[in-house]
Amino acid sequence: MEHTNELAQELAAAARRHGSAIAGIVGSAARKASWEVLDLMAEGRELVGAALRARAEEQQHRDG
Repeated sequence: MEHTNELAQELAAAARRHGSAIAGIVGSAARKASWEVLDLMAEGRELVGAALRARAEEQQHRDG
């Protein structure tokens, strides 16, 4: 019984150590992904803005 308790304590300690490492990796990946999403959103806004400007310019030439 004593060995079972000792093993359980060691497993719990190992899980805490590795859990922190895994949480750090996942957190880092999530931050990187969120920055990539923000970059994509900024690029999307730029593309939409350029398309709207081109459309407005095209409309001006037609109405011209």
